[in-house]
Amino acid sequence: MADNLKDKVALLTGGTSGIGLEVARQLVARGARVVLAGRSAPQGQAAAQALGGPEQVRFVAADVSQENQVQALVAETLAHFGRLDLLFNNAGAEGTPGPLVETPAQGIEDILATNVTGVLLVLKHALPALLAHGTGVVVNTASYIGTVMPFPVALPYGASKAAVLSITRGLAADPARQQDQLRVFAVCPWTTDTPMIDRLAGGNPKAKQQFATVNPSGQLATAANVAQVVVALFAGEADLPSGEAVLVDHGGATSRVQPMRYE
Repeated sequence: MADNLKDKVALLTGGTSGIGLEVARQLVARGARVVLAGRSAPQGQAAAQALGGPEQVRFVAADVSQENQVQALVAETLAHFGRLDLLFNNAGAEGTPGPLVETPAQGIEDILATNVTGVLLVLKHALPALLAHGTGVVVNTASYIGTVMPFPVALPYGASKAAVLSITRGLAADPARQQDQLRVFAVCPWTTDTPMIDRLAGGNPKAKQQFATVNPSGQLATAANVAQVVVALFAGEADLPSGEAVLVDHGGATSRVQPMRYE
């Protein structure tokens, strides 16, 4: 039986490392064509070359907080592949954890610019392309932080990921979008073994493992765990209604997002 992702065109922001790169790898393995977007041209070009030739994988340098760059990203996707079917809105910034009173305004602005403004700008410019042929699938990356668990030392980050959840549900509830047959989801990874955790742990393996203690599994999720859920959502294999947000721990999806807990 033919894979329903074969020849689909996917745009992945934050696609040059971690979860985004693993999603790209799994999509390419199923025959999809992929545009990787990220800020680092050397990293992005190396990732694209490792995944396949230009007929299947293309890198486009873009900062999602800049509207002109987002417009150019979508335009180049369409110019190269002729269509857009799938969007992984994954670019994110974690900032530096710490008390809010010690967080500089610029640090807050940087997180919100990428994690909220960037998500909205990518949707603004990608939606017409996604719906040009009547259907489309969006997966936004949120987090357990700020959605099911408060994190006092990461208030701006948590606020940004709660916003991603609100954007996802709001877009799914839009009657106009329902007529267009858009499906939109969010993934909320528990602490995942990615370069972001390496940065937060300062390269210390023991500190890195401490991050895993917050996960229900007690283990760090893997980029592959999260990517498998994202790809299943793209392929319609997860059997979830549009607007759902899925928590992902070590081993894969765990549950739909429930209200925040405080214990």
